[in-house]
Amino acid sequence: MKKIFISPFFTPVFYTVLWVILLAVVLLFFPEQKFTITTDGRIIDVVTYLGYALMLITMLYFCKDFKDKILCWTIYFMLGIAALLREAGIQHHLTNSDTTPFKSRFFLNPNNPLSEKIIYGTVLLIIFGALVYLAVKYTKHLIISFFHFNTITWSIATFCTVLVFAKFADRFPANWRHYQGVNELPRSFIDIWSLLEESSEMFLPYLVIIIFMQNHLLRDSKIK
Repeated sequence: MKKIFISPFFTPVFYTVLWVILLAVVLLFFPEQKFTITTDGRIIDVVTYLGYALMLITMLYFCKDFKDKILCWTIYFMLGIAALLREAGIQHHLTNSDTTPFKSRFFLNPNNPLSEKIIYGTVLLIIFGALVYLAVKYTKHLIISFFHFNTITWSIATFCTVLVFAKFADRFPANWRHYQGVNELPRSFIDIWSLLEESSEMFLPYLVIIIFMQNHLLRDSKIK
């Protein structure tokens, strides 16, 4: 079982199978509930928050694996908290003068307080700087190791693919509406893309848990 879990193909296959099963169950047995399933407080929302809680606990539990890379672990944990807060929609409650302080229009709007622009601009710079640091440090290794079928690299690639798809699914209805020049889209169209987005995002924290567990097992194997 351990050999299967640390295989480079485990994460992409595991995610794909579970995601397809989830979509099949919802569309086949609960077609009329596909919208309510994805709304706040419903089952997908609950499973997502549970995943983030377990993800942060997992990060804390395996922090000892990063004693020689304490900066990286701190960045991972900080990004994990940021992802949880973003999932909780905290960005919509940080300012009284705009919908969210993390979009370009917030900084370009002269009516928004300068103090808020400085605070949230600093937050964005910290997060962006952390991502740039990880990209500079690991991009070359990830590209090379991907073709060597490195387990962690393939799991990270799965995570990034799911993240990109979720963002695409999130913006697609609005972009399609703009492209078609219509004011409203069919409810069924919106429901399907909402289900694709929320169901894929739901797995993100669980993919991180798998990555940390795989890293721990592979690290122990090298030590032994």
